[in-house]
Amino acid sequence: MKSKNTDPMKRFLKKHPFLAETERVHRLVDAAVGTPEPIQLPARAVTKTVEEKLPLLQQETYRKRMVRAIYLMQEDVFARIAEADVPPLMQASAREYLAALKPLRKAAKEEFIIAVLTQDKEAFAALCQRYELNEGFIRSTIWRIIAALVPAELKDPTMWNPDRDRPRFSENYCPVCGRQPVIADLRKYRQGRARDLVCGGCGTRWHYTRVGCVYCGNTDLRKMHTLEPEDSDIMRLDVCDACHHYIKTYRGPVDDDTSDFIYRQDWATVHLDLLAEEQGLQKKGNPILE
Repeated sequence: MKSKNTDPMKRFLKKHPFLAETERVHRLVDAAVGTPEPIQLPARAVTKTVEEKLPLLQQETYRKRMVRAIYLMQEDVFARIAEADVPPLMQASAREYLAALKPLRKAAKEEFIIAVLTQDKEAFAALCQRYELNEGFIRSTIWRIIAALVPAELKDPTMWNPDRDRPRFSENYCPVCGRQPVIADLRKYRQGRARDLVCGGCGTRWHYTRVGCVYCGNTDLRKMHTLEPEDSDIMRLDVCDACHHYIKTYRGPVDDDTSDFIYRQDWATVHLDLLAEEQGLQKKGNPILE
């Protein structure tokens, strides 16, 4: 049995005590979502993603399957959040969403889910404005449900790239849901390092080329630079001067391989996001600053 002193979460919070409340709320929302039975996606769906570069959940058949699964559980999830020991604003936002859903028919309730899943920000914003709802909270919670419903094996980078030297999928968007990455993770590989990207929505990891902007595809190193903060030797910002976007890149030890591990690192370095914004830089796929 592991000693408490080796628990990754305890070590992380000891180093970043100001994140304890964030972690507590994160865990409460996770508890509200629970551990539902993942939706089943047949091998042919994975094959289509590899061959046509079409994310699994953007394939109509499987998007409908995910929408139905979320529809069946979302009201229970938001009801549990409304009763949980979370900040009052979250409780109120959950209750307001439940009240808005109550009189709606099934198709109207699914509109919220479809807008999130297809990343139609304008449609989702319009829905939330119509019912005076907390857009960011509802969207992020629906993504937490999506992440819980995606089978674990599909989030594993070996599913998409069993051989890093000959990757089957190496696009700059998630092979499962299609979102752009929230963070990059440099891992030791042979005599150097390889780069994995991590989805900010469903938590999937996949391999991406070691050099270049993950957003615009620029590979001209003369138009790229890195920002390495003095207070951290494990996180840096990879900046593209062509599109003025950046991605946080983790290059430290790995305590675990869960998506939570990446989110913790993102929380701990929000000050880097603010610094980047001051310099006119933008980050895509970021669940913290949206």
